[in-house]
Amino acid sequence: MKKIFSLIIMSLIINVAVAQDILKKLESKYLSVETWLLAKGFYIVHNNSDEKGIADTNGNLVLPVEYSEILYQQNEGFFIVCKGSYKEGYDIVGGRWGIVDKKGRELTPLKYSRIYGFSSFPSGYQPVNIGGNSNGGIFNGGKNGLLFKDGKEIIPCQYDFISGDINEGLFSVNNGGKWEKQPNGTNKFIGGKWGCVDLNNNVVIPLEYDKAVIFNAGVAKVQKQGVVSLIKNPIKEGNSIAQSSKKKAGGPAVSRYPAPNSDVDKDIPAGKQSNENTFAFIIANENYPDAPVPYALNDGRIFKEYCNKTLGIPEKNICLYEDATFGNIITAMEKMKDLADAFDGEASVILYYAGHGFPDEKQSTAYLLPVDGNASDITTTGYSLAKLYKDLASLKLKSSVVFLDACFSGAKREDNMLASSRGVAIKVKEEAPTGNMVVFSAAQGDETAHQMEEKGHGLFTYYLLKELQQTNGDVTLGALAEYVTKQVKRQSVVINNKKQTPTVVPSESLLNSWQDKKLK
Repeated sequence: MKKIFSLIIMSLIINVAVAQDILKKLESKYLSVETWLLAKGFYIVHNNSDEKGIADTNGNLVLPVEYSEILYQQNEGFFIVCKGSYKEGYDIVGGRWGIVDKKGRELTPLKYSRIYGFSSFPSGYQPVNIGGNSNGGIFNGGKNGLLFKDGKEIIPCQYDFISGDINEGLFSVNNGGKWEKQPNGTNKFIGGKWGCVDLNNNVVIPLEYDKAVIFNAGVAKVQKQGVVSLIKNPIKEGNSIAQSSKKKAGGPAVSRYPAPNSDVDKDIPAGKQSNENTFAFIIANENYPDAPVPYALNDGRIFKEYCNKTLGIPEKNICLYEDATFGNIITAMEKMKDLADAFDGEASVILYYAGHGFPDEKQSTAYLLPVDGNASDITTTGYSLAKLYKDLASLKLKSSVVFLDACFSGAKREDNMLASSRGVAIKVKEEAPTGNMVVFSAAQGDETAHQMEEKGHGLFTYYLLKELQQTNGDVTLGALAEYVTKQVKRQSVVINNKKQTPTVVPSESLLNSWQDKKLK
């Protein structure tokens, strides 16, 4: 062991001596030498004008001493070089940039205004710029393109921004935006329109979106003129996201199930429009591409009539979203916020949802599933129940009541699985509402929310409507909860031979008072 240790020490001493000899040799020929490239067998050397070149360990020039900047990209094995630049503080200003290899061969002509370092991009793709300039730490203006590490120009310089990383075979690009320094000292690229191009510079996603288009599992959330939606990656195969084929353009959704004709669909109690400060948001998602929700459209449409006629909410205060997309849900939440701000704490909200819920199996968290969502990528394309509660609680509302005719176990109303690799129902974490909120759910834990075939409604919704009908809407939340829970628990076993147990969860601030509150 001692002998090995001695050999190591001796080797280090010899290496240091060799390095010192190399430095002496170089320093006899050049004004100064930078040793930080020694590990790679190269030195940056300077002349009297402080121009730079590259010398090897034998003192031979690899690059002539005529460059203003030289950057060695150790992950890629190339030199990024520049002529004509100068420094203002930490800024490198002006000059023309190109790429040479370790043998001094020019891979890219010195024509770019800036070539950014390769080391941050292990994929080997690198943004470049023509016509831009540096100002106070921000490199702005000109047009950006993309090189590969061998100097080949993949995308010509024609965009105001281009990402350096491939995102599912695509690069995010922008035209019309610019870098701006923020009050906290950071730089942020803002404005313009975003899209995506492929490796052959084909525009795959048009430059028409307000934010960068970033795909995850074949899906991207995009924003256009303030409206959020989901799009799929056209070059990624096997993506199952699609708009419902059952919805006619410009018209209401078309149900594949019989029209409502049960006892709760007739003789709906009507009173005066007295609930001027209450707003109802109703989401009825039936026509999923691969797994429809029986009677969800019936549920939403009839619940809307009860809101208007029985609860006295004016028609203009009711928003019905049939076969709602992700963007529709975002739009609904934004409208709630606008109303809450306008009414300054005097508005109340009723939110009703009939459709698929789905669990994130890894975290056991619950999501609402838009009709353009993908159950296999629920965290990207679904709307988190925790986020729903948080967003509602953040609004300046007098009260909010949420009705969820959905389960979050991964099962459908018909009892088979919507999507689960194991075919086993998942028990999700119970999310706790905050603020002035009460949440009615159709089922608990790993149970399924069933339909009631003979009535043409979800089981939970049918008994919710039935109690509003029997009481003319003049019922406390406590009495409503007691009736719906009792009836659903009983009839689910009788009709479906399955347990279904509705739950009511008030926020902490309403623990002692929610039962006495009313919807009208």
